Amino acid sequence: MEHRLLSVTDSALREDNNLSPKFAAAVLSLITNPFTSDSTLSSLLEALVLRLKNPKSNSDHQRVLSLLSALSHHHPRLRHRIAAAAHAFILLPSTLTPSLPHALSLLDPAHHFQPDPFSDESLFLSLCFWQCVKTRRWILRNLNKFRVRPSVLLTVLLGFTKDPYPCIREAALDGLVMLSNGIVVEDPSLVEGCYLRAVELLFDAEKSVRLLAVRAVSEWGHLLLVLNGDKTRREWSDALFVQLCLMVRDTDAEIRVAAFNALGKIQTVSEGILQQTLSKKALEATKEKKYPGQYTAKLFNIPATAAAFTFVHGLEDEFYQLEPSFDGKLGFDKKRTAALLVLAISAPVSLERSICSIPPRIYSYAVTLLGRLSTGLVHVMDQNTLLAYLSHCSKFTVASTSENFEGELLNFDLKDGFSHLWKKSDASSFAESMELKKVTTPVHDYLLNSHIKATSCVEIVFRKVVDLWPLIQLQCMNEVVRTLRSWKEELRHFSCDPRHPAGVLGFALRYLHVIKLLGKAWTCYFSQRNLQFTETGVLEALLHKMESRLKEMLYRHAGLSRGEQLHILELMLVAYTLRLSCGGTSYFEDYINKLKNVLCRVEYLQKEGLVELSHFVIELQNISCEIGHSKDGFIYKLDRLEKSLNLFFLKHIVLSGELEYLDAEVDVCAYEFQDPLPFIPGLPVGMPFDITLYNISSETRLWLTISLGEKSAQFVFLDLSEFGGSNQIRSFTFLSPFFGAPKAKHFSLKASIAMECLSEDQHFKHSMVSEFCCISEEILSKPVILCWLMA
Repeated sequence: MEHRLLSVTDSALREDNNLSPKFAAAVLSLITNPFTSDSTLSSLLEALVLRLKNPKSNSDHQRVLSLLSALSHHHPRLRHRIAAAAHAFILLPSTLTPSLPHALSLLDPAHHFQPDPFSDESLFLSLCFWQCVKTRRWILRNLNKFRVRPSVLLTVLLGFTKDPYPCIREAALDGLVMLSNGIVVEDPSLVEGCYLRAVELLFDAEKSVRLLAVRAVSEWGHLLLVLNGDKTRREWSDALFVQLCLMVRDTDAEIRVAAFNALGKIQTVSEGILQQTLSKKALEATKEKKYPGQYTAKLFNIPATAAAFTFVHGLEDEFYQLEPSFDGKLGFDKKRTAALLVLAISAPVSLERSICSIPPRIYSYAVTLLGRLSTGLVHVMDQNTLLAYLSHCSKFTVASTSENFEGELLNFDLKDGFSHLWKKSDASSFAESMELKKVTTPVHDYLLNSHIKATSCVEIVFRKVVDLWPLIQLQCMNEVVRTLRSWKEELRHFSCDPRHPAGVLGFALRYLHVIKLLGKAWTCYFSQRNLQFTETGVLEALLHKMESRLKEMLYRHAGLSRGEQLHILELMLVAYTLRLSCGGTSYFEDYINKLKNVLCRVEYLQKEGLVELSHFVIELQNISCEIGHSKDGFIYKLDRLEKSLNLFFLKHIVLSGELEYLDAEVDVCAYEFQDPLPFIPGLPVGMPFDITLYNISSETRLWLTISLGEKSAQFVFLDLSEFGGSNQIRSFTFLSPFFGAPKAKHFSLKASIAMECLSEDQHFKHSMVSEFCCISEEILSKPVILCWLMA
């Protein structure tokens, strides 16, 4: 077999025709096979080198170089011959520029070549200014291999920091960091220029660029401190400190950590700036000071007040990082530690009436963080116990304070949106029991209303969500996301299964997720419009997720009223309007049809019941027929879509009743990974599935979808009338055929349950549009592996 493959591939390599992928795969199989003989490998190497020298095979050079790279990797003894062949290829006048990086990667910089391509500045510069992005990135990633003057490297790197591609800017900053540690620069103005260029990239749109910009600012900033005299060193040290303080408010946690690490390396800072990091207000010592740097994308000279509250922000960030300590060690960067410290401080104060040095307000702040604290203490005490304890500390620390209430109810309006009621007499009993250290009654008995219904909490959250819309319009997404996350944490405490909540609670959690996606998409859209650049990839991904979540809310929750359906459909219209307003031509007709279909359904809901349409929906109804392609192929009147977005505002959604969540589970009967199911290639396969349905009536049209790799799915109809069980839970076994088994020894399948949904009511005058909604998450925890049992 080896000689036959060698004969075929050798003749193919020596011909002038293009090297087909089939022959390239055959060559690669011989290279990677550990049992291929040395004579065969030598023959392959000789044939590949001859083809590399052939000017008629320029189109195959990339494929040949890839095969030589694989040969060098799997057989190190041939590397010297391969490097010599690559060196000769680089010197050929017929060699095309795109092939040079691949050929250079086969050379060993430690080996002495004559002439040395790594010392050729003209070759280096020609590759730097090549139009291929991969070529430029490869050059920047391999700067240490080239032996060119530092001044040339510095000039190239500074130029590449303005490249339009983020990966190139990132690689250029990485090169600047490497250069700052590898060369000696004695010109302060040159170092200052590199420092200020890295400062500009702190405001880059890509987080990976900002992360490396923090490192570059730190490295070149320290180099600038070394070159300056004692008189200006303190000023530059303060400038570097204040500049890095801006990055502790970045939206990405990794960038914030990098900024604090860089701040920790600064040895000398003015006392006034350090005090400013502890104060939210501008101090007199720093109010008028300004330093060389950049404050915003357009404002240069950074004020010293930019360091305000930096240290407190860092402590807050460590607390929110949004996990428990391990190995029994007390780590101050853990949420559990912070929660334990709150209890440790409050315990003596709650027991000793004479101690009143800590204001009760401090403990009311701890009550507002009830959800986060209880999550950190989940294995110590429940949320109700913690609430009673912290509420007692916040209001009844001093005896004279508790006398003013006289048994009336105390309402704690928590930041997270919940109201808890507590009697003063119960609080006194609780305090007495704590002082005696003999709690004989469960703490739950001291709460007036310890069992809050999930629906009541959902109603409170829905009322609070409306207040977030002004923040979204102001693009304050950091605060919006944090607030939504805290509400979701609180709601999950009412779920029996926090991973898969159902009913009203599940609807609320999915709704909060939709609001987060809407806020991010809204911010992304209007930021792009104001900055006059278009990068729709992030926006399209956000809107696609938003559309999927909205369809899931609409189709997988039974019992939605007309008003609730209208609310979801209006959010769908917002997503489609944002997508169409971007102005791209891809899938334009699809989104126009989607928008019109939703408007048809809104019109039907309006005719069936007393629902009031918003000005935003009415405007879309007026302009939906006018948006489209003009005669010359251009899209027109998109400006009216954009103007309609100004009419949208988030309304309060009110749930009228209980909701049932449609869910499904599917697995393969008696399936083990070590014992896969047998099949015959090319023939249908019988797949036995165990299927469980939740809250799905017999009238629902369900399909079992089976997909093979990236190919389109095969749909098998499930007639629920043939299976028993109630609408709440229905379990049965179903033998499904799978057609088109590939001619292979094994393959994997993925299965899920899809529900057929009609976008329009069957009594509506417009045509019905069918679509499928997957009602099972990732159904199979691992794909089905079917192995061919050979006879």
